[in-house]
Amino acid sequence: MPSKLTTSLTLIPLLQLIFGVSAGCIKRTPSQSDPNAKAAGAPRVGVLMASHGDIDDPETELEDYIKTAFLHNVGIPLPAWTRGPITDPAYRLSVKTVRDQYDIIGPTRYREFAEKQMKAIDTELKSVGVDGKAYFGANFTHPYIHETLDQMRKDGVSTIVVFNKGAQFSYASSGENMDDVLEYLNEHKDWNVRVIGRFQYSEDERFRNVWAQAIERDAKASFPGASPKDVCVLAGSHGLPLWLTDKGDPAIRQMNRTFDWLKKKLPDFKLYHGFLNDDFFPGARWVEPNSQVVAEEMQADGCQNILFDGRLSFTTHHRATLYDLNHVARGILENPPKKSASGSSKWVKPKVVLASNFDDDKAYANLMANLTLEALVGVGDILVLKEKDGKPLAKGFVSTPGAFAAQFKQYKWPE
Repeated sequence: MPSKLTTSLTLIPLLQLIFGVSAGCIKRTPSQSDPNAKAAGAPRVGVLMASHGDIDDPETELEDYIKTAFLHNVGIPLPAWTRGPITDPAYRLSVKTVRDQYDIIGPTRYREFAEKQMKAIDTELKSVGVDGKAYFGANFTHPYIHETLDQMRKDGVSTIVVFNKGAQFSYASSGENMDDVLEYLNEHKDWNVRVIGRFQYSEDERFRNVWAQAIERDAKASFPGASPKDVCVLAGSHGLPLWLTDKGDPAIRQMNRTFDWLKKKLPDFKLYHGFLNDDFFPGARWVEPNSQVVAEEMQADGCQNILFDGRLSFTTHHRATLYDLNHVARGILENPPKKSASGSSKWVKPKVVLASNFDDDKAYANLMANLTLEALVGVGDILVLKEKDGKPLAKGFVSTPGAFAAQFKQYKWPE
């Protein structure tokens, strides 16, 4: 079932009347006019789609990427003040592991596909009447979130809606994104902008239906003539260190609930779920089962038509989906299993397909446009980071593990 705070699109016209807005345009008095607005009386809306990001060229980008991640990633259980002095040793400890992965998968083309997603969202924003533009910004590589906000400011954006490029809330994803925005706002207090964070949409049944329909479509295209009962789907989603989930991080809980919903929605498919644990900094214990263990289970089950899907928590393919899922899990499934003591029947190599991601998917882009429209009128699982003419929240309010937990109590998420 959808989140109780998520409002059906059929109620949007009523909400527009209640809040005094037309689609995407918040009514403002002359005293609230914004010189940065694109048109008089109509705010220019910027949709920030944020994530950790990914790189294409290890030769020129990898060192900065790893060091920035080590310095700022909430998932690393070290106080911020301790990280600076040990950044170089941490880089040397992890660089070979990560470099080897990029050597195998090649350029991820993450930025290219993210920009395609922004253009698709732009089109759908227009379709729902929002005068706006979608922008991509990253925590650990270019375009950094602060660079994207610079561009938004130059473009005259007066209202921002922030989304994670993944449906769940985690301190290490949505939390980091919103706090990078808060850091910028606190450093640029002269920018009179309103900022709203939509911190999760995994519980929204519309997202779940978009995902389920994409799986059905891709399974049909990838395995023509195959019955759903003969198709195995491995949903690989973003893992987290256990210490973070122990602090109340809800992301894994949300992923598991959404996957449970999928099993009920698509009962004819053989559905599996494994975590893509990006554990290149050693020492942490991560959530289970990882995708490698699940791939071994699928092999034992005799899966022959196998669809890999990353859309539960990634909306653009990333090193995690391209390496852990499409290389490691694929390697298990496309090679003969170890012979059992009693012997085994002749092995037949399965067909394994990595499904495309949401990228420029029209249905996903339309969902983001409608979630933006709802956020503008105060609907959905949102947090106002800064009001017009107001002060921004303090940096750290959202990403500090455990600090935002009290906010969750006001939301009725189904267990």
